[in-house]
Amino acid sequence: MKITIFPALNGDCILIEYDESHCMLIDGGYVDTYNLHLVPVLSDLASKGKVIDLLVVTHIDSDHISGIVKLLSDTPNLIPIKEIWYNGYRHIQCIVSVSNDEETIVHKEICRSTISDETKSISAKQGCTLSALIQRCGLFWNGQFNGNAVIAPATVTIGNASIHVLSPEEKGLSNLCAYWRKELIKKGLLPQKHSMEFWDDAFEFMMAKDKPAFHFHIKKIDATTDIEKIKQVKYIPDLSATNGSSISFVLECEGKRLLLLGDAHAETIVTSLKYLNAKKQLPLSFDAIKLSHHGSFNNNSPELLRIIDSENWIVSTNGGTYNHPDLETLVHVFTIDKNKQRRIFFNYDLPVCNRIDLREYHDEYHFSVVSKKDGTPLTINL
Repeated sequence: MKITIFPALNGDCILIEYDESHCMLIDGGYVDTYNLHLVPVLSDLASKGKVIDLLVVTHIDSDHISGIVKLLSDTPNLIPIKEIWYNGYRHIQCIVSVSNDEETIVHKEICRSTISDETKSISAKQGCTLSALIQRCGLFWNGQFNGNAVIAPATVTIGNASIHVLSPEEKGLSNLCAYWRKELIKKGLLPQKHSMEFWDDAFEFMMAKDKPAFHFHIKKIDATTDIEKIKQVKYIPDLSATNGSSISFVLECEGKRLLLLGDAHAETIVTSLKYLNAKKQLPLSFDAIKLSHHGSFNNNSPELLRIIDSENWIVSTNGGTYNHPDLETLVHVFTIDKNKQRRIFFNYDLPVCNRIDLREYHDEYHFSVVSKKDGTPLTINL
């Protein structure tokens, strides 16, 4: 099994090649991620007759979705895609509607206020969003869920791979729906009552712009190296509606188990893992774990990190926007068990890599830091 973590700035873009000829792509980072890194890799796979068996777009944030929009704009010219998992506006079953004239006004207002770069210069009404592209390409959309929302808990089989969905729960999608309606009303774009209408485009444009209710972890520990002091920092859970809708799952194939957490809420992951593994002893062991939300301490609670373990931990971020990953998360990771060896992988060389790579830590805990310094994709072979 081969895992490739692409340089996606502060976003995610992960390719998993397994079972000899099968591939899974998780998120697409930004447009530059696609142009600089995904195109040559996917072109090479296609030249060998391979396809993307499953494309997972974990949630609507621009750092996960933008590269996929560009990919589908080029599909099917680049590489065939058998199935896509993505929870769009239609999957949250939130009813919002207006007259035709009002709809045009609302779309223009939303798009005008959210377009911030050339890659989003086309009106949402012209079908440049992911949902529109999925339909235009005729992709098998959430097929394993009969076209409904990808929702936890669930276990599905694709070829020889088993996928255990951990998030989102129904509550996570309901919260996203509630936020969407509240924002439209607050902006004066909609009155309280309307007839039925699905707005995939407007929904994506508005929700991809911000992380509603995300609690930014304020770092108060300064330059301390005291492990116990760092571990005593209070955990405050992420309440972001978009992160709460993030698809996360366990992938089992070739005798390997990967835990891929997207930007999911820790509490949802803990609940699902305990439910799906009720008869198993904790902590649960995985061959690799991709930390939630780029290593944010708001999404990787001490409780979550007590019930999972691995020799290989993955952080995907350049540290932009929120200065992820948080030191507290990494300290909780490498202090789980003093008797086990761990590797913490970073797809960028970050200041925090040097901050944890201290002799005083290595004298007591067995871990190594692996970071990419040349801007190329990070590859892990299991």
